[in-house]
This record gives sequence, C-alpha cells and structure tokens, in this order.
Amino acid sequence: MTDSRGNTHPVAGWKIGAGSVPPPMNPTLLWSFIKDLIDNREGGILVLTHHNADIDAAATALVIKKAFPWVELGAHKSVSHGAKNLLDNFGEEMIVDPPAEKYSMIFVADSSSPLQVAYDGDLSKWPPYKVIDHHEDHGHWRGERYVDSSASSCVQIAVQMALMSGCPLDDDIAVCAVSGVISDTGKFRFAKDVDLAFVSALLYSTNVSMEEILGIIEGDNYFDISKKIAQLKALRRVKYTKVKDQVVASSTVSSFEASSARVLLVAGADVVFVGARKGNNIRISSRAKPHILNMGIHLGKFMEEIGQETGNQGGGHDGAAGLNGKGGLNEVLALCARRMSNLIRDLVNNED
Repeated sequence: MTDSRGNTHPVAGWKIGAGSVPPPMNPTLLWSFIKDLIDNREGGILVLTHHNADIDAAATALVIKKAFPWVELGAHKSVSHGAKNLLDNFGEEMIVDPPAEKYSMIFVADSSSPLQVAYDGDLSKWPPYKVIDHHEDHGHWRGERYVDSSASSCVQIAVQMALMSGCPLDDDIAVCAVSGVISDTGKFRFAKDVDLAFVSALLYSTNVSMEEILGIIEGDNYFDISKKIAQLKALRRVKYTKVKDQVVASSTVSSFEASSARVLLVAGADVVFVGARKGNNIRISSRAKPHILNMGIHLGKFMEEIGQETGNQGGGHDGAAGLNGKGGLNEVLALCARRMSNLIRDLVNNED
C-alpha cells in the first residue's frame, strides 16, 4: 500500500525491535478514511471525542493531528483531568462542543454512540461524518465507521493511520499511544500480548520512558482532593451483594465515577457499578476483575442490554463499560447490581 508521500507500507503490521504495531483490521477501509482526511483538508475537519474525553480519546485525537496537522480537536461537554494533562504537554486543547456546521467533515473517535458526542444524540446539523472506534459496534451510527473491537485502545488505530500515511513514529506519538494503552487497559491489568508488543515497539523506536509518560498523564491528579473525596464517598455509600464467592457492589458519587469504580475493585469487589448524576443526566461506570470475564461475562454487552431496557445507551469493553442517559440513578444502579448478581449465580450454578 502506497501512502500520500509515495512510500510503500506493509498491511501485515510493522515489526519494530522486540515489539510490533499490529496490522489494520481492514487496510482498504482505513486507507479510505485517510484519503478523506487529506481530500477534505481545505473545508475544515474536526476530530470529535466523547463527553468527558478520557486519555485514550485525547491520545487518539492527538496522534491523528500529528499525522494530519490541519484537523481541529473537540470533545462533547468536558475533558477529563488525565486527558487535559496529555493535551497540555503538547500545547493542544480540545474545543468543548464546537459548532458542527463549521466543518466540512467530522471524524468521531473512541465513541460508541451519538449520545456520547451530541446533546440527545442529535446529529441533524452535522456535515458528513465517519467513526473510528474500538468498542463493539451496536449499530448506533449511520455514518461510515471503522470499528476494530479487537484493539484494546482506540489510539492503536490512530497509530496505524499515521504509519500508513507516511508519518514516522516519534516521541510525541509514543507518549500519546502508550498513554492511551495504559488508560484503556487499567494500567496493563487487562493488557493482552499484542498490547505489550505495541508498547514495546513504541518505546524501542523513541527516546521516551515509561516514567516520563506516567508523569505526564498522572500529573498532580494523584493528589487531587476532589478525586480523593469522591473515592472515599464511594466507599462509604457502597452497597454489595455476595453471590457465592463473588461480590457485586454499587455506589454513587458526584464525579470521578470511573476512578471510584477502580477503587472499589481494589477494596475487594469483583464487579462494580458506580453512578453519578449531572443535572438531568446519569452516568454509570462498570468494572470487573479478570476472573469474572473468564466466566463469559462481557460488561459492554451487559451495559448495552441495561441501556436498551431503561431507554439509555450503554456499551464498552469486556472489563470496563458504561451507561449514559436519563432516569432514576439509584433505580438503574439497583437493576445493574441485581441483574449481574443473577447472571453470576446462574453461571456458578451451571458449573456445579
């Protein structure tokens, strides 16, 4: 395959040192996305990520901008602390809720449904758009989409795009890409061999260290008093159910629901649901330990079913997923915990 600079690149992946960048799932489709990024540059292109954009979302957008510097970056509603740290390191920012009609094309990144990038999921004023994602494709999008659910992080797809376009790996791309992998694998807790090989290739080909990358994305967030208080409140408000040897827990916070969910896992729960209310909207983050996934449970599919039942939108990865929408927070949390407890009970009984 020949890139925009006339260089030929393999579609079987890139071997770098002891590691490798995996091959694109569909090189032809991904190349068509690259051509759109190049052909529509004069009209203005927006790379838009989900609400409270996380580190992987910011990393994906930054790598795309590195390869295609004419794009602008945006996020719906807000940008997370970790993502801000990463953006600040490169002197970049994400415009919150930029006017869609300003652009000739929008590339949605790391978002599994319209509700994650637009109020009430309303895309009526949008120009043509395309979706780049690594979550399970549940058919929420009408635009053309490139979805590789085998990728642990969306930034992996962005790196493939950069390499296919002829953009070399450098320190900036390495910092972004490794940050995205760290974020979406729970600091490698859920990492697969291909993720470790990917990180190895990035570190081998550049001059950055893991210590430097962690310093950038963690910044002073580790000492954030609001985050500490949210996590302590999650512990204080926790409700749990014991199912054989497994513990299903739920709690509520005002913010930092994802990090609070991770704290409850460390505290001893096996599956966690933590919710927060923002005005009329609710958000629920769910997390599970690896042995729960080995039972055949997929949180992304589970949260999608809960979303359909409650009139909301849910989805995500096998071990980390979420739900966004409206309704009674406590009622939806109780439904999540009850349904998960029943699911685990049935699986354990079948094993017996």
